[in-house]
Amino acid sequence: MVKKEYKKKILFVGMPDMALVCLNKLVSNGINIVGVIPPKKTEPTCKLMTDTAQALGLNVIDYNISLNDKGFLQKIKNLDADIGVVASFNEKLPSELLKLTKDGFINLHPSKLPDYRGGNPYSHVIMNAEEMSAITLHFMDENFDTGDIISQYKFNLDLNETMGTLFYRTNHMCASMLFEALDYYETKEFPRTPQPKYGDFKKAETLSFEKKNIYIDWNKSAEEIERFIRALNPFIGAITCYKGTILRINSAYVIEKNHKIEPGTIIDTKSSFKVACGKDILEIDSVQFGGFFISSGRDFIERINPKKGEVLYSG
Repeated sequence: MVKKEYKKKILFVGMPDMALVCLNKLVSNGINIVGVIPPKKTEPTCKLMTDTAQALGLNVIDYNISLNDKGFLQKIKNLDADIGVVASFNEKLPSELLKLTKDGFINLHPSKLPDYRGGNPYSHVIMNAEEMSAITLHFMDENFDTGDIISQYKFNLDLNETMGTLFYRTNHMCASMLFEALDYYETKEFPRTPQPKYGDFKKAETLSFEKKNIYIDWNKSAEEIERFIRALNPFIGAITCYKGTILRINSAYVIEKNHKIEPGTIIDTKSSFKVACGKDILEIDSVQFGGFFISSGRDFIERINPKKGEVLYSG
């Protein structure tokens, strides 16, 4: 079978893991990638992105400090690319860069836009008990995730979905969507559906230790906390504190049981590691205690020896 020859010149921007999955998909199908922009050189993922692109025989255009650097922008302009594609990136693309391709830039976003604009839609759709999510391909403008929609694919979330499973699943979905879009773009213009400018859209703010929004609130129900744990597993981690040390909880199970115990109280360390919540009880299945000790809940009990009646708390 003769591989289709693609003429349109594509500028690729991205960072692992989504970018690597997409890049391999495009290269294996013969898409004409004329340049790859990896993350800033100080980013930990820059070398992996650069090495992978070069191993695929691609032209890497990197930058040290700013995407507004004149020398960098001139290199991009010299490519004379037809369109830029973005597959996960941690910097806002400046307006000068967006103007350097003939048809602008398009971006892959793992949510059903206009809902869940922002840096972490993976976690928020799980935290909010959504039954369905989506991936969206859209044009880029000077704001985040607000440009005209090209295509969108909806799918059901699994009952035990984690941030990790959703992340890896959508990476491959995005790669297929992007290839199909660029195949279409070879001979046709993209369709454009403007996003609504106003509305009560759901947000997808970044979750981090610095923002103090990854701590478990034991006053919430066990069901809410269990979703929160899955929503942060494995890349971030839902945390609480035990005896002044961070305890990251990786997985847990809900036990429906009425009680009048203070939320966060350890109520069982014999048969299993159980904690009282604002409603019902959580059985802790997998934890990381401090920086190095990762174990099952049962192993945590045997090695650390927590006592019934002790309280887990937020930092």
